[in-house]
Amino acid sequence: MKTTSKIAVWFGSAGLLIVLVALLSFWLFRQSEDADRWQRHTFLVLDKANVLLSSLKDTEAGQRGYLLTGDKAFLAPYLAVRDRIPSQLAELRRLAQDNPAQERRLDVLAPLVEAKLRELRQVLALYADQHVEDALKILRSGSGKQLMDEIRAGLSDFNQQENELLEQRTIRFHRYLSLLLVSISLASLLAMGLALLSAYIVSRETRLRLQVKEEANQALSEAHEVLRVSEENLSVTLNSIGDGVLATDAEGRVTRLNTVAERLIGWSQAEAAGRPAEDVFHILNQKTRQPAFLPVAETLAQGVIYGLANDTLLIARDGSECAIADSCAPIRNRAGEVIGTVLVFRDVSREYATQTALSDSATRIRTILNTVVEAIITIDERGIIETVNLAAKFLFGYEVDEIVGQNISMLMPEPYRSHHDGYIEHYLATGETHIIGTGREVEGQRKDGSVFPMYLAVSEMQLEGERHFIGVVHDITERKQAEQKLFVAKEVAELANRAKDSFLATMSHEIRTPLTGMLGMLEVLSLTPLDHDQDQTLRAVWDSGRSLLRIVNDILDWSKIEAGKLTLSPQSISIPRLLQEVVNTYSRVASSKSLLLWQHADARLAAAHIVDSLRLSQVLNNFVSNALRFTQSGEIELRAELLEQLDSGERIRFSVKDTGIGIAQEVQQHLFQRYRQESADTARMYGGTGLGLSICRRLTDLMDGQLELVSEPGRGSTFSVTFSLPVSATPGDMGVIALSEVTRKQVQPLLQGGADAPLVLAVDDHPINRDLLARQIKLLGLRAETAENGQVALSLWQEGRFALVITDCHMPEMDGYALTQEIRRIETRKRLPHTPIIAWTANALAEEKEHCQNAGMDALLVKPADLSQLKEMLKKWLHIAETDNPQTTTSPQTGNGKETTPCPIDYAAFSEVVPEHADQIRVLRDFQAHLCVDRVHLGEILERGDHVNGERTAHRMKGSSRMVGATDIATACAVIEQAMRDGKLADARSAMTGLDAAIKGLKEHCMELKDSNGENE
Repeated sequence: MKTTSKIAVWFGSAGLLIVLVALLSFWLFRQSEDADRWQRHTFLVLDKANVLLSSLKDTEAGQRGYLLTGDKAFLAPYLAVRDRIPSQLAELRRLAQDNPAQERRLDVLAPLVEAKLRELRQVLALYADQHVEDALKILRSGSGKQLMDEIRAGLSDFNQQENELLEQRTIRFHRYLSLLLVSISLASLLAMGLALLSAYIVSRETRLRLQVKEEANQALSEAHEVLRVSEENLSVTLNSIGDGVLATDAEGRVTRLNTVAERLIGWSQAEAAGRPAEDVFHILNQKTRQPAFLPVAETLAQGVIYGLANDTLLIARDGSECAIADSCAPIRNRAGEVIGTVLVFRDVSREYATQTALSDSATRIRTILNTVVEAIITIDERGIIETVNLAAKFLFGYEVDEIVGQNISMLMPEPYRSHHDGYIEHYLATGETHIIGTGREVEGQRKDGSVFPMYLAVSEMQLEGERHFIGVVHDITERKQAEQKLFVAKEVAELANRAKDSFLATMSHEIRTPLTGMLGMLEVLSLTPLDHDQDQTLRAVWDSGRSLLRIVNDILDWSKIEAGKLTLSPQSISIPRLLQEVVNTYSRVASSKSLLLWQHADARLAAAHIVDSLRLSQVLNNFVSNALRFTQSGEIELRAELLEQLDSGERIRFSVKDTGIGIAQEVQQHLFQRYRQESADTARMYGGTGLGLSICRRLTDLMDGQLELVSEPGRGSTFSVTFSLPVSATPGDMGVIALSEVTRKQVQPLLQGGADAPLVLAVDDHPINRDLLARQIKLLGLRAETAENGQVALSLWQEGRFALVITDCHMPEMDGYALTQEIRRIETRKRLPHTPIIAWTANALAEEKEHCQNAGMDALLVKPADLSQLKEMLKKWLHIAETDNPQTTTSPQTGNGKETTPCPIDYAAFSEVVPEHADQIRVLRDFQAHLCVDRVHLGEILERGDHVNGERTAHRMKGSSRMVGATDIATACAVIEQAMRDGKLADARSAMTGLDAAIKGLKEHCMELKDSNGENE
């Protein structure tokens, strides 16, 4: 029993011990299993950390390759891993959530990773937007490298902590595994002791031991596999980074090379393993070509990180060279002992080349900026000058160090200086731009205080989050001076144009009037009985006068064309009638040269067309005149031919074909230039000025036509013009075809001058003008009354007796413009019938007609107007049909029929308005008396310096002088009038001498005048 008890106690103790051992073994098994799980967890954390670091390196390598080469293929790794990095970091954070210390490290690491990714995106975005300089500035700033170094350091610290945990957990695993083995062994011994008691217990204990052993072996195998995978991951990580990695042991012998290192040094890992680092890693100083310092030994000895100096060359195994950047760091074990080194290096040849290119580019840009003539200034957002070029230095007179760092307002005069900072602040606050992105003219101030005009263009740029402004300044002093000179020249040119217009208006009268008088007298003379020789002489004089008038007309027309003041007046005409009028004009000349002149109008032409008949006939007249001049025998054909029917009219070609001398081909190209003829002998042999064809060319262009010339020497010429003319719905002008100018009928009165004849009111402040106008009106068979100014005329007109008013424009108290406006106002208010009002002025300028129309006048007559002009005007506005009773006029005579001195009166012009000799003497004496009074009055006005009344009085004296043909007096008054208009009082007073001399000549002439009985009056 005791034995049994002992056995029972032993078995009980053994069983209890077995139970305890089993419990201990089970606990040890669970602990070893837990330790194995945490060991695998640590391996996973390390793997995720390495994967994160590898991803960051891939993105950085892809960015660097893209920036250096521009090849988007380098972005593939960056794009592949860029979006996975946040999730990898989150996964790592999840795995490390059991370790608060590691979580804190990840909290520090997360913003660094985000900053690195942000920096990568920013650089790539700038590069993609062509801001290469800005991208490279960010790279050169080192912020990216610093972030990467901090990330590496953080991950290294993280991995070191995990490695320490791995070591602790491995030790714990092995300790629990050893204890498990001990417990198993103890259990085995107990089992063997109890084997005698129970085979089952022994067998059970044996199976349990074998099972535990198998599990332990499996755990060991899995641990070895984890270590192998970790090693492979480390190898893949090293081979995936863009830098070369060379690791050594504590003796400085090579233990590991990644693929980049193998490529750069030319050694494989198998060949280099075990060799001293200096045997496979040869470096030189690029400048001295001497061996460079290799910091492996110092790193092993001192345990610190060393970096290679700049300008380091790596000599590969095959002798090739490349510039590198390198650093050497110690490898420590868990105890902190240095057990090796790791050399990290990369090929920086492209970086050096890029830096050199950037440096050269910066130098080139600085040189260009210092070469341009415009001043270029950059400022920050506070208005502080950052940079200036040499042009700015010379423009403002400051040295560069005198203005850099100063406020830009120092280069501005007031008020720009006081307001400039406010402009910038307003722009920064509101974004409202006034000059940024554009340019404007402002003023600058030099160091010496002088102010000058300049053109300023401002643009904006952002660098590192701050705004900067670039101003380009161009000195426009010379341009402003040129503009001022141009303005003055323009004023002078406009003044010259006005003077030319005034001169042309004066010449239009002064030249045409005597010609018209001469031709008129020849017309009167042609109505008297003449023998054959006298008739031939008259015709010769008539032709010469018409030729002279045509030359004057050409010159005046060319002046109008050059000034752009020649306008067209389209009207409905009959083309066959127009051709016949041209033929009639030159029929006598053609007959005198035994030439056949004929015209032909296409029967298909419409009845009437819209065209300026005056200008078209001017072109055709010129063609026919030239044909007559250069044709000695044969014929001249004037033709109008229908070329095409158009929707809006007809395309018609007008041509003049002759059988004359013809024109050489080389001459034709310049024949239409002004003052150009075929040769120097052409004008001597055939006459002409060389203006006719050039005027034809300009008139044809003005009427949208085409001018052509076909000619051969000896075979004649064909001049043609082609126009597209609208068809008129109204009949063309079918008036009497004009006869030869020398056989026109004399001027006949419109009416017989009875009591029922229309009453015309003649208004002029000069008594001679009033008397002459009244006489002309009465000669035409109408009744006339006169008024000396607008006020008197208005009172007379309100009586309602006048059918028409002829008024001077410039009069005292109320001028012709005011008179017309008041009459029109009264007509409108009282609904009175419209009274025709004709302006009568000595001013032939174009603007005078516009002024008259604006005032409400119906038409304009230029002084002096002959009877035919006055007759046509009255007939038109009074709607009077001509009578058949002739009205003859007599020629003016002087005292003895000849003058020993130049006559002060142009009797040819004077006779057009006052035909009778007795009337001429009375008018001249009245004119002399009034002229003397006006002379005294004008002198008083000049003494007072009254420009307005002086101009008005001189104008009135000029008009009355022209009416009686006192050309010298009219010329002197015109000079005084212009001087007073220009404000040149001294010139006006000087011109009084010429006026006094002309008045003296008139007095002497009037004293010699005799009446019809030969006695002085």
